[in-house]
Amino acid sequence: MQYGHGRVPSPLDPRDFLLRHYLTAPQYAHRSWDVGPVLNQGMTPHCVGFAGANWGNCLPIDDEWSNDKGHALYYAVKDLEGQPGEENGAYVRDLAKVLRAEGRIGRYAFGDLDEARDFVLTQGPIVLGIDWYEGMYHPDALGRVRPSGSRTGGHAILLFGCDEQYACLQNSWGDAWGVNGCCFITWDDLERCFGYDGEAMAAVELPLCHPPVPPVLPWWRRALEAVADFVWRLFH
Repeated sequence: MQYGHGRVPSPLDPRDFLLRHYLTAPQYAHRSWDVGPVLNQGMTPHCVGFAGANWGNCLPIDDEWSNDKGHALYYAVKDLEGQPGEENGAYVRDLAKVLRAEGRIGRYAFGDLDEARDFVLTQGPIVLGIDWYEGMYHPDALGRVRPSGSRTGGHAILLFGCDEQYACLQNSWGDAWGVNGCCFITWDDLERCFGYDGEAMAAVELPLCHPPVPPVLPWWRRALEAVADFVWRLFH
């Protein structure tokens, strides 16, 4: 059976808020948040939208989103990216922007895996953008996956629980995959999947410390980006 991927690494943006500024010290070594119904993106490249729907269905948010919402979030992201209806994957950052525009989150922040683990232990689930490998298509009988074989693409998935050894992930490939649509992966293996362009996106509120104000790009950089965006939209 084949499964859909579709996560494209978001371009770096120095204006991103940093997850480390929203963390508190974990009091426990393990925690998981109750996930919602198992969704199925099929063979579509809509994993970013479905990771967003899984996030919305997971406590402490607890919506009642279906497969239709996963597809709708993906297409909303593509509209934002100026590629309406395209089936070529999407950015996790643009998913965050869509959720913010819909009033689901106030702001969002990005961090590394250590910060993602601390956030799950204290505040809530996180959308991950990671690399996917051949060995991860078929979890073992206990739902564990290993990043063996060749890299097959990028994938967005929900991190909803963790302990000292394993991360717990909810996928969007139906309930026949893994253990009721979920899997477990060691932190070392997940670090390999995270690679150099992995993403951990969390919905956050006011910072728990006093981070520096995100830098404002100089006028010439903003002008160049505006021109590049205009040219891109002109020819696509």
